Amino acid sequence: VHRMFRTVTIENFRSIEKAEVELAPLVLLYGPTASGKSSLLYAPLVLRNFLVNPNRPADAYLHLGFMDLGGFDACVFNHEPDREISITLSSDGQGNRPSSYRLSFSQKAARIEQRWGELILQGEVPVPYALNKTFSLSYVEREAEYKISWNGIACSSALPAQPTPETQQRARDLSLAINALTEQIKAIDIAPAIRGFFKPSYTSVPVSPLPVTEDEVASLIINDPHLHARISAYLEEAVGRDFRTFTPPGTATVFFQTTDKESRTPGFLVNDGFGVNQVVYLLAKTLRPTVRTVLIEEPEVHLHPTALRSFVRVLCEIVRAEAKQVVVTTHSELFVTAVLTLVAEGKLAPEEIRCYLCQKTGRATVVRRQDVTPEGQVSGGLETFVEAELEDLKKQLGIG
Repeated sequence: VHRMFRTVTIENFRSIEKAEVELAPLVLLYGPTASGKSSLLYAPLVLRNFLVNPNRPADAYLHLGFMDLGGFDACVFNHEPDREISITLSSDGQGNRPSSYRLSFSQKAARIEQRWGELILQGEVPVPYALNKTFSLSYVEREAEYKISWNGIACSSALPAQPTPETQQRARDLSLAINALTEQIKAIDIAPAIRGFFKPSYTSVPVSPLPVTEDEVASLIINDPHLHARISAYLEEAVGRDFRTFTPPGTATVFFQTTDKESRTPGFLVNDGFGVNQVVYLLAKTLRPTVRTVLIEEPEVHLHPTALRSFVRVLCEIVRAEAKQVVVTTHSELFVTAVLTLVAEGKLAPEEIRCYLCQKTGRATVVRRQDVTPEGQVSGGLETFVEAELEDLKKQLGIG
């Protein structure tokens, strides 16, 4: 069963002093340049970094693999070292119980809190944290008592006070349910703005916990016998090309190839232009079977408007058919209107989308939700996209 993130709450991270954002299967973040969109996108990765390896300095939590944000002093709001950066993700939770994980950290210490239904686990740990603490509490459910042991990242054990086959099975279920959210956060992936394949062939390389380089993403395709075929099916819908891999006999070299379906012309992916190239990368990241939440930076890069419109339809189809959650930052009015058109056509429900306008007020980012109607309209209109167009039109028409 796919569990979806419901909210992200961010405090004192880069330009965001405080923001709580309700999520949906598809989330669109737009607004002027340097308005805080990327901060919203990167915050879950900072929390993920802590959960993957808390035993490192706070500055390392802010190194995202494809980008180093400069450490704690550079990222804390207004560069005030006495503040804590705080990030909370909430989810449906296993067993249909609301679940959340909150991390608040400074250079030297962190406060962590995990909730699952009525169960609340809390602790304070040093940074770096070597997972050498155990927090224990009693939890009563259906008149049965359980002793929960938690190290701040995972529930190491849940033991029934009165062992019976039923309570022992329930204890195992409790451990799985408590740990489900942290595993869900660890499974977040990102397709950063710097992406693509720039060689005709690849060999498999070790893959990091957050694979973003072309060789790593190529290795994901090479090592999954089904991924390239699924990429091909969606790529044909988006840009009229298939995608195949070819390994010469007796070698470990894999060539990435495409075929233009209209002209029936085969060739290497690297020769197919940046647009097709990036769509393959985006599809590889989005279709990974172990990942359910994908963060995408500016999917419109290098895409002609016609191809972008087709890609939007493919992406929305993936959200529904593959049960994925996708969060997008974009500067493209066409991308947003293509999504809204799907709502107007009845192919996407308004509740499946959240649209947010990010704007800077002084030093702080303000995140404003724009509700989507069944007719595919957004409250307030796409004002930030049309401001520049209106200014140019006024000058062209001589309107003062």
